[in-house]
Amino acid sequence: MNRRVFIIGGGNFGSQLGRRLAELGADVTIAERNPKRTEELAREGFHVLELDAEDESALVQAGVQNADVVVISIGENLQGSIITTLALNELKVKRIVARAMDSKHAKVLEKVGANIVVFPARDMANRLAERLMTSVMGERLPIIEDFQIAHICVGKDFEEGNLEYLMLPQKYKISVLLVLRGEDENDIDILEPTRELYIRQGDVLVVFGKRERINDYEKKYGITRESQKK
Repeated sequence: MNRRVFIIGGGNFGSQLGRRLAELGADVTIAERNPKRTEELAREGFHVLELDAEDESALVQAGVQNADVVVISIGENLQGSIITTLALNELKVKRIVARAMDSKHAKVLEKVGANIVVFPARDMANRLAERLMTSVMGERLPIIEDFQIAHICVGKDFEEGNLEYLMLPQKYKISVLLVLRGEDENDIDILEPTRELYIRQGDVLVVFGKRERINDYEKKYGITRESQKK
C-alpha cells in the first residue's frame, strides 16, 4: 500500500514536495485555500482540495486523520500553521511535519504537536554551502533531517588515543562508523572502529551525527584538504 501524504499549502514548497513524493510512489493530496491556485494545481495533475486548514471540521471532512503523514507547508502564515498543527494534533494524526520560518516559530510548532519541524531555506543553504566547500572540507552525505555521514581528517590539535578513551559519542554526540588510514588515496586501509583502535593524526574518521555536532568537532580537531596538501 502506498504511503498517504496530505500536504497543506500548495505554494512552491508544497507543490514541489508533492511532485517528488508522487514520483516516489506516494498517494499525495494537496489542500489549498486559494481557488485560483487550486485550479492551477489541478491542471498540473495533482489531487487537490480547496479548504481552509484552520477549520478543523474541514480537515476531518478532507480525511486528514487517515493520512500516514500530514505536511504543513504554510510557513509564511505563522498563526495559520500553528492553529493547523494544533488541530491535527487533536485529531491524532499519525505524523505531523511542519515548515517553520525561524527558531521561535519552530519551538511553538513543536509544543503544539509537530513531530518534525523543517526549515527549507536554511537546510537548502546549508547543503549548498557544503557542496561548494567539498574541495576543502570533509565529504558530507545527508541522511535524514539534520543527520549526516561525514569524513573528518583529524589534525594537530587532536588528542590521540583509542576510541574507548576518546569517548566521541559521549562527549560530542557523534559515532564513528569507519576509520580510513593511509598516505595515498589509492592505498587506504579501512579499519573497523573497535574500542581498542588507536586513532592518530591524519586518520580519517567516517562519522554519523547531527550537522551541528559534526561541524563543532570538525572545527576543533579537523584539518581541511587544502591544509593537507601544504
